Amino acid sequence: MSDEFKNVLKVASIYAATIIGAGFASGQEIMQFFTVYKAGGFYGVLLAGVLFSVIGCAVLEKVYSQRIRNYEEFIIPLFGWRLGWIVKTAVTLFVLCMFCIMIAGSGNVISENLGLPIGYSVLIMGLISMLLIMTSIKGIVTLSAVITPVLVIGIILSGLCIIIYNERQVSGLHGFMSRITNNWLMSSLLYVSYNSILAIVMMCSMLPYIKSRRTAIAGGILGGASLTAAALVINAVITLFYPSAVEKELPVMDIIKGFSSSAGSLYSVLLWLAMLTSAVASGYSFSERVGNFFKVDKRIVAVLLCAGAVPLSMLGFSRLIALIYPSFGYLGLFMIIVILATSLAGPAGYSRK
Repeated sequence: MSDEFKNVLKVASIYAATIIGAGFASGQEIMQFFTVYKAGGFYGVLLAGVLFSVIGCAVLEKVYSQRIRNYEEFIIPLFGWRLGWIVKTAVTLFVLCMFCIMIAGSGNVISENLGLPIGYSVLIMGLISMLLIMTSIKGIVTLSAVITPVLVIGIILSGLCIIIYNERQVSGLHGFMSRITNNWLMSSLLYVSYNSILAIVMMCSMLPYIKSRRTAIAGGILGGASLTAAALVINAVITLFYPSAVEKELPVMDIIKGFSSSAGSLYSVLLWLAMLTSAVASGYSFSERVGNFFKVDKRIVAVLLCAGAVPLSMLGFSRLIALIYPSFGYLGLFMIIVILATSLAGPAGYSRK
């Protein structure tokens, strides 16, 4: 295996890891943003996959050509200092919300598998995340990049087995669940846009792995393609088990457990690890940003973060996704439009001078 191919896999895995978090792998996001639109949901997934690939290519190519090393070096030239500061602040708030969602999701995994009350499960996850954030374990992000390919393969293989051997008839989807927007097109755009916020932040740190423009382009395409394949399978599986899947906080995990308890247990562990790594990554990012801004030890910020996040996480995993993600989707949509516009304009549309 050549070094370039290894770098492409690393870039694609890290890119996908920022999107395959609690909501995606559990099935909640796919169900709320795609499945509810029936046939339109299928087209929505395909559109989202194409956009993820295009955005990945555009951002990674810019990171390589402009030698971008961090998020600020990417944002300020795009939006200017004043608007750039507003965007950075909004992204920091989104990172905080992501932390709460991941704590809620991972708490649900513990609750459903160990039978603990959800309150205790969320508290346990808050404490574990706080300890990992305080010890500055940056390697957990690398662990996320390792877990993600395994999780994607597991989703695809498990989903295909369920689709092939399932004897259920597809149920009608109308009327069982409220919709994020009035049509699948807008829902797909919002899904891509809010997911792109953290993905862009992460891609801005990938310069060490991008040794050529070809690596940047291939990494973006492969990352988008892997997300598309997994999302198509999840959407098909949830459609087969609709509307009973709506009642579950973690629909994919419950469906897999119904076919094989051992496979369900393995998927639960992978899902929990994916959520934990995402929680720690977002929590560490928030603590570092806030700590640097207010000149406070990030360990103190981590304690305050987890103390505040635990009660917020008690609102519920699916409810948090429905409330928070669409709200930040419009910010992400604005960012995507600016990024793609500057990419089409070429070097003249983007300058770090």
